[in-house]
Amino acid sequence: MITGYLSVYLGFIIVISLLVGLLVLRLKLPSPRLIIAVLVIFVASPLFVGYLYLVYFNSLPEVVVPNVTGRPLPTAIELLAAVDLRGREAGNVYQSKYPEDFVVSQRPEAGRHVKVGRVINLMINSGENKIPAPNLIGQPLSQAGALLQAAQFQPGEVRFEKHPEMAEGTVIAQEPLPGEQAPAGSNIDLLVSTTVEVMTEETGE
Repeated sequence: MITGYLSVYLGFIIVISLLVGLLVLRLKLPSPRLIIAVLVIFVASPLFVGYLYLVYFNSLPEVVVPNVTGRPLPTAIELLAAVDLRGREAGNVYQSKYPEDFVVSQRPEAGRHVKVGRVINLMINSGENKIPAPNLIGQPLSQAGALLQAAQFQPGEVRFEKHPEMAEGTVIAQEPLPGEQAPAGSNIDLLVSTTVEVMTEETGE
């Protein structure tokens, strides 16, 4: 953190020095006293602000990060708040070891000494192992079942539609779409081409 502050501070000083130099050249200021005063202010101000920040930050007490892995998200946030830390959901990931909406990992890790008010990032179990759907478009319906099984999916509803440009029995659409994330073992519905006009049922009152 201190290194980052010093880098920003150095860059700030370089930019200000260049601006003041250009100002002197353009305006041809006769007295250097004003320039020196401006430089002192710009140099000292960030340093003073940084000093105040470091004094404030170092004055904050430290606490030990509790272990909230394997806890429900609301419970984890409460445990962190009890020691003046803030829990934040950082993302979702599938982990078979824990139930859905349970914390599977945390950063910083348990046992670390951190300042009060620190944000603890929590990864939450999504509860479903989602994988990309295979691309079945253009494949024969006779092979779709084996392709689905190899990709850890199941065949869903199969509908037929007349398509003049595709061979009969060819998959022309699917849901979920190719590459779309879907739970492993779920169904994929297929729309298959046919050379015969498909009659749709109409319901009347």
